[in-house]
Amino acid sequence: MSEAFWCEAVNRRAKNLAMMKPFFDLEDNKGLVAVDLKPYDMHLLCSVLMEAIISDMNSLTGGALYPALLRAMAAVILKINSAATQTDIDRITSHVIDHLTSGRGRDHFEAVYQNVHDDGSVETLRHVYRLLEQRLSPESELVYVASPEAIHIYLNGLSHDLEAEQAANDAILEHYLKRGKHREAGEAADMARKRSIELRAKIRNWQTAAERSFDEISYAESVLPELARMRVHIEERGTIEQRQIEDIEGRILSLAGADESRVTLVQAKRSIEEASNEHIRLLADLQRCSRLLLDWQVHHRFRSQGSLALPDPINDYVEPLLKLKWREIDAFLPTFWPVANPARFPVLPDLPALLGCLLAEIRSAEEKSELDPVADNVEELESPKRFPPSVQEAVHELLKTLGATFTFSAAIERMSEAFGEDSPEMAYLSVLIPQWFENENADGKQARPQGAEFRGKNFFGDELTVALSDTP
Repeated sequence: MSEAFWCEAVNRRAKNLAMMKPFFDLEDNKGLVAVDLKPYDMHLLCSVLMEAIISDMNSLTGGALYPALLRAMAAVILKINSAATQTDIDRITSHVIDHLTSGRGRDHFEAVYQNVHDDGSVETLRHVYRLLEQRLSPESELVYVASPEAIHIYLNGLSHDLEAEQAANDAILEHYLKRGKHREAGEAADMARKRSIELRAKIRNWQTAAERSFDEISYAESVLPELARMRVHIEERGTIEQRQIEDIEGRILSLAGADESRVTLVQAKRSIEEASNEHIRLLADLQRCSRLLLDWQVHHRFRSQGSLALPDPINDYVEPLLKLKWREIDAFLPTFWPVANPARFPVLPDLPALLGCLLAEIRSAEEKSELDPVADNVEELESPKRFPPSVQEAVHELLKTLGATFTFSAAIERMSEAFGEDSPEMAYLSVLIPQWFENENADGKQARPQGAEFRGKNFFGDELTVALSDTP
């Protein structure tokens, strides 16, 4: 074996082994879950779950519903532990799904591995991927689907290209048929269907990525050559599968009806026919894939740029913050704290709006009968006044006697002497003069603060100097 071939082989296998880490973590950390997982092999439960999901990915829903996964897991869990309750089965299934979906899709897995090159150098690489994903079915039901990486791992792929794997699988199938190992032949025949599902999942993954952003896929460099290889693969599979079906049919006819081998051969034929149907679906996806990807490219090119997705507060802020050491927190806390907890200024009252409400006309609380005559026009409808015209006129007449300039306290004192502390004239004056505080000189009435304060029996506040150039 040449050095270059050896490097390429071990590098591919290193990446595959690194991507299997989530399955190993599930087994190593099963003691940290609320439900007792000691009787169970988590590798077996993962295999049952992946089989159920991949098998349902070519159904009408396009994925596996949770009740279907629950039934598949219950069948195995009860065989291992017959005392397991329905609650235990639900918790175990949810735990496995939560782990393989990396927190229900909130995060992703990251495989860290090393590659050795021909010149003897070693490079550390990272590969971000997902195993299971949540999607909506055409009926808007939540289903689980396996990513292309998950299907590849599940099929025990050795990172060979698809044609090489399929050719090897065809040789294995013929080997089993010639030696009468019909059950093993049926299992080998089912591998072709699952590889077609893997290719369809890859196409859907491209379409989903292009819908988010066309820059996520390398259309000219990666997608187009892969589509061409898929087309050649489908053409070759049609001829090979037809030959395999004819071979199996000939062997079925040569066996007795009650022979167990005949039953397994029928199952093998059915698996190849399902794989052929899956290739037809793959061809349909392939025919519209390129057009859909180009349509998304046009869509993204001419649409306005939207805002970036909001970060996850738990995964993007709280967890990284908790992982920091105290010295690291102390270094950026003076800068971070004002941003996280900015100063809040008190809300100032709108004095003109408040005074306007106090001087506004009040609504009548009197309930009139429907039999009372209705006024002929709007002028006949008189709204009740908060301050009657006689009170307003008395206050304005008294202000004329104070001259063109006077203080607020002097007006309060004069009004108290003339009408009393609790008179309506005193109440009207207390909201009339502050209303002039923000008036301009051109308004003829202006009140300015003196910097002092005054206190009376019922009133206190800033001392104002009032200037009247055009009193009513």
